[in-house]
Amino acid sequence: MKTELRKTLGIYFGPHVDIKVQVFNLLAIVGIMSGIIVAALAVIIKESVIISGIDLSIAVLSYFLLRVADKKKCYHLCSWIFIIVAFFILFPLLFFSCGGHKSGADYVFIIALVFTAILLVKHERIAALAGEFVLYFACILLCYYKPEMVVLLPSEFDYLFVNIINMTITCTIILIVVLICIRMFNNRHEQIEELNRELTARNETLAQYDTMKSDFLATVAHEINTPLAIISASSNDAMYLLSETPQKTDEINENLLLIKRRVKMIDGILLDLMDTVAIENGRISLTRQPASLYTHLKNICDVQFKLLDTNGNDITYEMDSVLPNVWVDLSRLEQVMINLLSNAVRHTKDGIITIKLTRENTKQIVGVIDNGEGMEPETAKTMLKQYVSTKADYWRHGIGLYICRRIITAHGGDIWIESEKGRGTSVFFSFMESAEYE
Repeated sequence: MKTELRKTLGIYFGPHVDIKVQVFNLLAIVGIMSGIIVAALAVIIKESVIISGIDLSIAVLSYFLLRVADKKKCYHLCSWIFIIVAFFILFPLLFFSCGGHKSGADYVFIIALVFTAILLVKHERIAALAGEFVLYFACILLCYYKPEMVVLLPSEFDYLFVNIINMTITCTIILIVVLICIRMFNNRHEQIEELNRELTARNETLAQYDTMKSDFLATVAHEINTPLAIISASSNDAMYLLSETPQKTDEINENLLLIKRRVKMIDGILLDLMDTVAIENGRISLTRQPASLYTHLKNICDVQFKLLDTNGNDITYEMDSVLPNVWVDLSRLEQVMINLLSNAVRHTKDGIITIKLTRENTKQIVGVIDNGEGMEPETAKTMLKQYVSTKADYWRHGIGLYICRRIITAHGGDIWIESEKGRGTSVFFSFMESAEYE
């Protein structure tokens, strides 16, 4: 019984229900209950059959409008029907049938004003309220000038009883309406506070993104400006050497090789930028095929290390050469390795870059390990997130590692970083063996 009552109250008076709908539901339910109760009391105290009929009509009308409004969601139309039928038609009949204004019919008029003011809006509200006032004063004047139109109650006790009933119903209804309005106000206030909290959080997030964007643009500008400065200097030096006689071919070739390396670096940065846009637009694509990681890693690193390293580092390999194929996009694998090698040689001077390849269950794990400057563990935890950079040492521009993570996760693998300040950095990632996809 309690469960059904809570369910009914939730349907008609839940916090999610608009206040006008709640007030309409209250009006209809009170109309049903009060109509039945007052009709029953009229029968008990042997009042006019007309009074009982009017009260029962109100109960039937209220039930019908409650069901129709709930099913069709036409609360505005049903509100108008209730106001016209109950307050403009049945109210005058009840007024003259139960003793006029002495019977407490004024209380019903108060209910009419309250509900009309809440249920209707703007010009409709003004018109309906004006009509109710005119109707009420017309009833009072008719009662005064034509008292024979009023059906008097049998005794003063009947007048007292009807007054108590009407006053109790009116006070209860107004109290409930006030409580509903207070609850609705509190709910709206809580919603506004929650929205304000969300708005504040979003503003803080946008501010962070704006800061990240500014740092990102500054870092990208630095990343491109540095190789451009070297290209400019090397090209000027090469042009000067070309004008000399005899020409110093070795020095010219060295300058051209340096220019080639820096152009390759800028090309990598621009590729990362384009890949970042593609990833964020959900357009990252993979063309996977079974391939030997050992063979391709060795080829990639042999070629790219010579192009990328300018700090006098050496490269070593600790790779298992007899492993099953993995299911991999070879061009994306090269992109990942170029990014990781670029970071490793940049932050290692006269050191060793180690490329590892091991197997763990059905996964093959690749490691790019350097013994360079390293970084704090807290920084390492955030390095795989988007656009992370440290202004002091420009750890790439955050994009390279971010793209590596997205490429590896798109393959169904994992990527992680282990680093210690002054002791070097190790980046590991894994690929599933091709049997897992066949």
